[in-house]
Amino acid sequence: AYFPAFSLGWRLSEEDFIKDLIPVLSDFKLRYGWGKNGNQSIANNAIYDLYSAIYGTDNTFDRDKGSAYDINGGNSGQLPSGFTKTQRGNSVLKWETTVQSNFGVDFGFFNQKLSGSVDYFIKNTTDILLTPPSLAVIGEGGDPTVNGASMNNKGLEFMVNYDGKIGDDFNFSLSANVSTYRNKITALPENSLTAFPGNGNDKVILGRSVGSYYGYVADGLFQNQAEVDAHATQNGKGIGRIRYKDVNGDGVVNGSDRDYIGISDPDFTYGLNVTANYKKFDVSFLLQGVKGVMVNNGSKIYTDFSSIWPGTNWGSRTLDAWTPQNTGSSIPALTLVNRNDESRFSTYFLEPGSYLRLRNVQIGYDISSLANKIHIKWARFYLQGSNLLTIKNKKYTGPDPEAPGSTFPIPAIYTLGLNITL
Repeated sequence: AYFPAFSLGWRLSEEDFIKDLIPVLSDFKLRYGWGKNGNQSIANNAIYDLYSAIYGTDNTFDRDKGSAYDINGGNSGQLPSGFTKTQRGNSVLKWETTVQSNFGVDFGFFNQKLSGSVDYFIKNTTDILLTPPSLAVIGEGGDPTVNGASMNNKGLEFMVNYDGKIGDDFNFSLSANVSTYRNKITALPENSLTAFPGNGNDKVILGRSVGSYYGYVADGLFQNQAEVDAHATQNGKGIGRIRYKDVNGDGVVNGSDRDYIGISDPDFTYGLNVTANYKKFDVSFLLQGVKGVMVNNGSKIYTDFSSIWPGTNWGSRTLDAWTPQNTGSSIPALTLVNRNDESRFSTYFLEPGSYLRLRNVQIGYDISSLANKIHIKWARFYLQGSNLLTIKNKKYTGPDPEAPGSTFPIPAIYTLGLNITL
């Protein structure tokens, strides 16, 4: 057998090819893994249901909860405790089951100076434990935990590392990784439809990501009375108010117009870790990022509206709220009454949450030569900083895309330390 080499027209024998390849390729491994297991990260209630099903506990009285009596029925007070049923048992409940396959490749070149791995996984989970909402007419304890869904996850992970040296005193290491995943609900019993985002009828999460967003479509702000009059019936609509899309076209904006408006799954996540040493100095830093993710910026509740939290401080963004002289604003006009129900979940709160963060930086200096004088074998002085810099999408208006529901960013932390070995 012969292998083509470059484009010069000459051929390299298989024996010569292998001899030339061995000094370059130092490691190559194909991996395959398969496993089947349950899920231990479930609520105590579900574990008790499983215990009842296995050991035959009388489910009629499963999950009886002690409570005190009070005149308002609030399960509190000084009177003796009694019992109230909070959830029914389920004698046919069983463990969730996850079956996962992993395909991997490990590689190394130049005596492991350049190394890495690629992994692709497929994970299928069945009989997912959940507690679907029950109708109020069922009465007390009408919400047993059931095996209610199946889900498929697929993902790809890539990691590469390079160890290098310049001269006799400078050493460095670069390690980068990228990963991506996709998931979708593959099976969903009818009694579990309402446990996930959707209307339980023609809009269900089956075939969609478990991280799907479900809500209204915000279609800008009403600019004049003509736009208000031409729009579908929408309680509270008015000039400067958010216009919600009449998705089903029935002329009325209500709960039936909610739809799937995005997913919380990122396109991919990535990271870069760098370490370097020069004589007695060392430095390391970690960059970590997320790309192509939509987040629910819940902090807009506090920053964009003057009506949802009356009597409290308003966010500085309300200074740019819509007015007849500021029609280019995307922030609703100021009002003290939330007649338009603008706190309802909609695309108004969804924003691009991509970011790149300088997660950690550390600079150190080996002071062993000084420490030896006081009988210390090794000592190192270092200065460290965490979360020092974040680059985020310009369209994200909150303090921190990594914590979109918070009104405060993840804090920067500085540490001064000393490592010693006696």
